[in-house]
Amino acid sequence: MLFCYTTSMNTNLKPKLQRFASASAFACPICQENLTLVESSLKCSNHHSFDLAKFGYVNLTPQIKQSTNYDKENFQNRQQILEAGFYQTILETISDLLANSESAKTILDIGCGEGFYSRKLQESHPDKTFYAFDISKDSVQIAAKCEPNWAVNWFVGDLARLPIKDASMDILLDIFSPANYGEFRRVLSKDGILIKVIPTENHLKEIRQMVQNQLTKKDYSNQDIKEHFQEHFSIQSSQIASLTKPITAEQRQALLSMTPLLFHVDHTKIDWSQLTEITIEAEILVGKIGWNILKIKKRIFLDALFIICCKKS
Repeated sequence: MLFCYTTSMNTNLKPKLQRFASASAFACPICQENLTLVESSLKCSNHHSFDLAKFGYVNLTPQIKQSTNYDKENFQNRQQILEAGFYQTILETISDLLANSESAKTILDIGCGEGFYSRKLQESHPDKTFYAFDISKDSVQIAAKCEPNWAVNWFVGDLARLPIKDASMDILLDIFSPANYGEFRRVLSKDGILIKVIPTENHLKEIRQMVQNQLTKKDYSNQDIKEHFQEHFSIQSSQIASLTKPITAEQRQALLSMTPLLFHVDHTKIDWSQLTEITIEAEILVGKIGWNILKIKKRIFLDALFIICCKKS
């Protein structure tokens, strides 16, 4: 039976929800069927329904338990630091990469937090369609509230199973977030790229030096992350974005409250007044699906299967 909805149902939709009328990449998180806007809800052909929140986002993982480390206050602290320009070099580098990808139209921001990058990038690249999600409802709510253009498709989502159609995204942004490369490959278009931002050994080096005695891992290296990346994607380019900037007492407090580096550190043992500047540094990788890698893995699997079959016979 043909199942369709007409856009005439959405004429009374609030302006900040209108963007979802043209958001064609959503898939039902329960049955993976297409999601279509009907009145003020996203619905699929199996009648699963997800209401749009008045602030301008949709929750596509209503059953997920929220992390205690990432509450509303944490994301507000992150927002203060990001808006103060500490991550500006990273933002500009990513923006340049998007500018060089003229044919790319759809972008998915993985673990968008309070939405800083998607909000800023959408303003610079209004010709592209942005989808942005986080597993934290609090963060997505902040993101939706703070976006003036009502253009980004904000949603609460689960990285384990993205509520996004196959091959529907031209660019994935994975900025200081976990990765699920199987899902990344599934939702990326044929010539799509993954932009992955990972900290370097110099990232927050001033803080790391001050708390070194309390850290289990004294030295940081991103080599394991890069090797894991290369198991699934071939690196097209790599560059370092770095900025060292003076920090005020208020900004220092916000930074110390937000960084995962200090989640298990006793703050009372540190004289934080000595922290007067901070270095933000990341390596920005651009990757494409490594078809050669996948072919090799498939060949190994088939060879192993052949050996097993031979032994059984």
